[in-house]
Amino acid sequence: MGTEKKLYQQTSEPIIIPLDWRDKSARVISNLFSPPLAALACIVVTALATKSESSLFWILIFIALLIIPPTLFVLTLVHRGKVSDFHLNIREERARPLFAIFAYAAFIFLVMYFGGAPRLMLIVTAVALLQILLVFIITLKWKISGHCTSAAGLAFLAVALYGENVLPLTLIVPLIAWSRIRLGRHTISQTLAGSFLGAATVIIILYLTNVL
Repeated sequence: MGTEKKLYQQTSEPIIIPLDWRDKSARVISNLFSPPLAALACIVVTALATKSESSLFWILIFIALLIIPPTLFVLTLVHRGKVSDFHLNIREERARPLFAIFAYAAFIFLVMYFGGAPRLMLIVTAVALLQILLVFIITLKWKISGHCTSAAGLAFLAVALYGENVLPLTLIVPLIAWSRIRLGRHTISQTLAGSFLGAATVIIILYLTNVL
């Protein structure tokens, strides 16, 4: 009874098929590399790259202000039945939460800017803001993969900051794309679009700010 199951409705009688290892693996991967956790990894990667004595302080500040509140916000929406699940899998339910998160993150960006946050961390926060805004705009008409956007952003950010030694990290992008497709959350084109968006925003912003 405790086994996870998929439910398929073919006729009037439901057919229950147990989840195999691929489904379970896809779910674990999808949860481990959710956008909030990818954002957390970006913060740590960026703060360590600054090689500042205050890196730990800024990591904690960014987590407290930019990771925890949006996460609790979405969890509250799920609890109140405003959205179906934490990953916002239904496109029509995404727009309002995404816009609210963007507005909040933009405000926190200004707070961090005037609070003297390290330049590199502000730049990466600007990348995240741009990603959220573009995903929001695209979501109004089409469903793009936020998981792949954040994962590609993380991977290319790490490569930009630490060089070719971390190039294998880019392999997480197709892995996450597979998990989202396997779970039926996205199509191939939606994961490709998300991956391109995540990589492009990082490369463009880092280039324009002379980080690359």
